[in-house]
Amino acid sequence: MLRYLLCLVSLLLTPTVSSAQDRTANRILTKYRATRPSSKELAMYRLDWSPSYGEALRRAAAESRPVFLVIIHARYGDIASGHC
Repeated sequence: MLRYLLCLVSLLLTPTVSSAQDRTANRILTKYRATRPSSKELAMYRLDWSPSYGEALRRAAAESRPVFLVIIHARYGDIASGHC
């Protein structure tokens, strides 16, 4: 009888707990969306890679932008695939 009563109580409390979790999750997501920088604000952190130094210089001159040079000194380094 006690086992039956505990099961009944746990079934009745489950929707209350899940709705509280939903409210907490929504509150956290609302704060996250309010404080997260927009795509426009994050644009300066995106790098537009060029496969060669010559191409990077041509693009930098055409777009009036600086060149950020990354030199990989490793046996299997490949900037195009991201392996360093």
